[in-house]
Order: sequence, then structure tokens, then C-alpha cells
Amino acid sequence: VRGNGKRKLVVFADPNCGYCKRFEKDLQKLDNVTISHVLYPILGEDSKAKSKHIWCAKDKAKAWNDWMLEGRAPAGKDDCDTSAITKNQEFGRRLSISGTPTMFFADGERVPGAMPLPKIEQKLSQLK
Repeated sequence: VRGNGKRKLVVFADPNCGYCKRFEKDLQKLDNVTISHVLYPILGEDSKAKSKHIWCAKDKAKAWNDWMLEGRAPAGKDDCDTSAITKNQEFGRRLSISGTPTMFFADGERVPGAMPLPKIEQKLSQLK
């Protein structure tokens, strides 16, 4: 949550997705937004392992940002209940999400791939 968090955005992302990492840097520039990241490891076993480390971190948001923005691999345990990651994968398959990043806006609009920041701002402004 940044600022007042009124604007909402959901992003399905794989921790090993290069496009997601670049996109995450753009998302950092948004204000007055709540961004819900859905761990969606579809790029192999290493993506699943990183997702589990992020999920099991004491501060999931920090672990996500450390990896996606700073390249600091998630450390720590992966032995917590990670069934949510499997549920994310099942949910994403039901939605036919085959690539990351994939975004959803509060009005249900789905955008596959990274969207330029000015277009995200424009869309979020329309949803007030």
C-alpha cells in the first residue's frame, strides 16, 4: 500500500520473469495505490523455489522487493505452508494466464504483459 491506497491493482508475476522485474520498478513510481502481487511461478522449478522462500519470509513484501528490485535472492526457510502458491497456479490456469506479468484492474480489465506507466496512471484515474 502506498499513499492512501485507494486505487487497486492485482499483478500475477513470476519471480524469475525479467519483464516482471522491469515492470516492478515502474510500479514503484505509483502513488495512492494498493498493489496485490500474486506469486505465479510458471517459469520452472527455480521460480517455485523462490516463490516458496518469498512466501515463507517474515516480511513477504520486503522479500519480494529485495528480489525483484535489488536482485537479493530470498533467503530463509521454505518449510511453511506454501499451499497458497499451488492455489495461485490453479487459479491462474482457470483464468488462462499463460504469461507474466498479467494485471487486473478494479473494474476487472485484464492486461497481459507490462503496461506503460502513463497508461496505468490513466486507467487508475478513470476508476475513481
